[in-house]
Amino acid sequence: MLRLPHGFVHGEIVQARRVRGLILARVRYSPGLRIPPHAHDHARLVFVLRGSFTETVEGRERHATPSLLIHRPAGERHAAVVGPSGALVLIVDLDPAWLEDVRAEGITLAGSAEFRGGLLGLLCHRLVYEFQQRDEVARLAIESLVAGIAVEASRRQANTRGRVVPRWLHEARALLHARFAERLTLDGIARAVGVHPVHLARTFRHAYHCTVGDYVRQLRLEFACREVCFSEAPLSEVALAAGFCDQSHFSRAFKRHTGFSPAEYRAVARGSARS
Repeated sequence: MLRLPHGFVHGEIVQARRVRGLILARVRYSPGLRIPPHAHDHARLVFVLRGSFTETVEGRERHATPSLLIHRPAGERHAAVVGPSGALVLIVDLDPAWLEDVRAEGITLAGSAEFRGGLLGLLCHRLVYEFQQRDEVARLAIESLVAGIAVEASRRQANTRGRVVPRWLHEARALLHARFAERLTLDGIARAVGVHPVHLARTFRHAYHCTVGDYVRQLRLEFACREVCFSEAPLSEVALAAGFCDQSHFSRAFKRHTGFSPAEYRAVARGSARS
């Protein structure tokens, strides 16, 4: 096991590796664990794979559930309470020299932030896959993917800085997260939040840089990635639970967006779990 700095995490390190300027660790937290206020020397990315936790950051609460990506700047004090089913996360510790390199390219991760969905979600799931590979090509892929995540997060922060998202749009987004596997219509979503469908479509695309349909597709694929990795369900059941009409449609969409078939993705996850 890679030797990590004292106080690196408060949970159980399942797997860890070092890649130029980065330390990656898959970490498991036990149900109900209370983590006292603390801070880390380096900035880090935290991607929630399974379970949940609620953390307090600068007097506000953040509820972390699967597929949430958190950027935590160096020195940020935070405390957390893990949910009743525990939590599994992928942590990427960012060395200051690595951050300086990306800043030189105009990429800036500003302050505490959280992200969900879209290209970032897929990049994070691809990173989880490559993290579990054990060859030199995977090391290159990990560097590229973390850089891509930093680029996309920086772009998203820049695009939303100073922009006020209306309450009804937050409600529409929450509805999509709760009901992504259902057969939703733009008219139905618009009625639920009290706006015109055209206004919903235009405002949603402006705020989240994708259509409502694209966003739902991303949510389905993120759910499918988690289920393929961590559940025992047959792939046909995963496809239906994610909202795909059949397994062949699911397999094509999964491979188009991740580069791997569901069976390949599961095989790597299972191989890592046994190692």
